[in-house]
Amino acid sequence: MNTACKSFSLLVFFILMAGCSEDQSTENTSQVLTPTFETIMAAEAFMPEDERLAKIYDRSCRTCHAFVDAEAPLTGFVAEWDIRLAKGMTTLVANTRHGVGGMPAMGTCFDCSDADFNALVDFMATATAIATAIVTEDAK
Repeated sequence: MNTACKSFSLLVFFILMAGCSEDQSTENTSQVLTPTFETIMAAEAFMPEDERLAKIYDRSCRTCHAFVDAEAPLTGFVAEWDIRLAKGMTTLVANTRHGVGGMPAMGTCFDCSDADFNALVDFMATATAIATAIVTEDAK
């Protein structure tokens, strides 16, 4: 193998290795904060009351934000969302548009407006009181 080919192969190898490295972003705090069993179960059951928003949430958000294994902030997990909300809604919408951590750009909702993202974040960040009520009622 000639020198140029070896150099190119090494370059490709290191680029691929860098792409496989663990994300050190401070955006992913799921590894530090642990939701309760009740929060996890409630997150799986949440759905916005607004029918249009529920359809968007179900196709674009729910896969990651309703299941703890996805390592995205769970819908209704206040401790996770408070950290993000402290950055401001403008920042959260910008992060959603451009992607951050493991979340792809536009959160896979390519037809969503900023108002949609605002409503979805608001729903995911404030659903805990409803979740607690749902879990409590189901437990009886």
